[in-house]
Amino acid sequence: MRQVYNPAANGGAWWLHPAVAFSMPVVIAGITAYCTDYSSYSRFWRTQKYFDLSCLGLLLGVVVIFAVGCLLGGARRRESASHPPAEWKLDVRWQLVRMLFNLSFALTLVAYFIWFGIAIKNGLRPGVIFEILHSSAGATSDAVNEHLKTIPGVTTGTQFGLVVITLGVPLAAVIGWRRVRWQMLAVFGLAFIRSFLNSERLAIIELLVPFIVSFISFNPPRTRRRHRLIQATPVFGPIVLFLFFAGAEYFRSWTIFYSQRESSFWGFIGLRLMGYYTTALNNGALLWRASKPLSYGLEPVTLDFIFRFPFVNQLLPSVLPFFGVPAQVSDYRYDALLQAAANPELNNPSGVFGPIVDYGVAGGLLYWFLCGLLCGYLYKQLRLRRPAGMFLYPLLYVGLVEAARILYWAEGRLFPAMFLLVVGILFFLSNRRSRKGFGPLQQANSVPAPSLTA
Repeated sequence: MRQVYNPAANGGAWWLHPAVAFSMPVVIAGITAYCTDYSSYSRFWRTQKYFDLSCLGLLLGVVVIFAVGCLLGGARRRESASHPPAEWKLDVRWQLVRMLFNLSFALTLVAYFIWFGIAIKNGLRPGVIFEILHSSAGATSDAVNEHLKTIPGVTTGTQFGLVVITLGVPLAAVIGWRRVRWQMLAVFGLAFIRSFLNSERLAIIELLVPFIVSFISFNPPRTRRRHRLIQATPVFGPIVLFLFFAGAEYFRSWTIFYSQRESSFWGFIGLRLMGYYTTALNNGALLWRASKPLSYGLEPVTLDFIFRFPFVNQLLPSVLPFFGVPAQVSDYRYDALLQAAANPELNNPSGVFGPIVDYGVAGGLLYWFLCGLLCGYLYKQLRLRRPAGMFLYPLLYVGLVEAARILYWAEGRLFPAMFLLVVGILFFLSNRRSRKGFGPLQQANSVPAPSLTA
């Protein structure tokens, strides 16, 4: 008799574990940054090399302390915590999830319509788009600087699309894809337009990554072939990233500038992508090596979302005179530092070194340990299909895989989505002790769920 495939017996997607998601990109980027010689930094990326053996050792220390935090945060408290309960859908007030999903979608649409409407008022016309498609010199920068300017509150409102994607996949597992797919497709479409016109790759990445994490978690493989394919994602994932990066960089910089200076497009893309991560770590090493980085008048990297929050950033200089530097001033000073000692074109500050720059080595390691505890706990909650893990971990996963380049969790672009989700979860969790509120929406879809593979 043919054996029936049991996905739960074959374990989950190993690369969704926070320790793995964080350590793999960071260690690979760190070893690459260390092994690249001084002349290559100068030749390929026009910067001095600051990432030496001591920086590599500190980076590996961060990886170890974060992994320890993950293991402790995700430790089983009891044996029954190894698999999701059959009635996990009863623990969530899906009526409220549906309401929050629709609200987030409406807020996203309003923000995009206002933003694009102002862009059209500022002169964004089909001709500008055609110029970007034909890679006319200055077309992309003109679109960003003149037409699609950042508008406090409005631009941030587009980030509620993250909530749509994060809530949409679990919601689809309960009520079906037909009721949520058009909203999710609309959010992806708007983000694609934004990414193209505004030269903002992260707008796509921060939607696609949580979608993949959540989709795999709620759609376990039914065959061994699909299971093996999911396990091998880290092998072909970088290939997809490379092709995506190549497509974006072609319009962003290749035809406008570098095609006249480089002989090979693919060679340029490889060095460019490699440079995004190695120079980010190198910039972080530069800030760490400065005896007192904040003496340059830079804002704390870990509190970036506060310093860029509307109205609050205007009050900080009077409340915190030492740290209270307006974001625009901090950006100018950071750019001046890179102009003098590195390359302002490759300006990512590295997420790994950010907490160490802000709080010192001991404080930075403590920061990463606490982050590990939180991520390990939320990953366990995802495996058990508890609300905190289902709705928060997919978003935090973006910060894990991008930690070598930026401290995504501390950026203002994530704050609106995280705030709305955390406040919402306080209501979702109320259904765990009481089964009240389990209305027709849930009852119609309360069939046992397949085993979680995350």
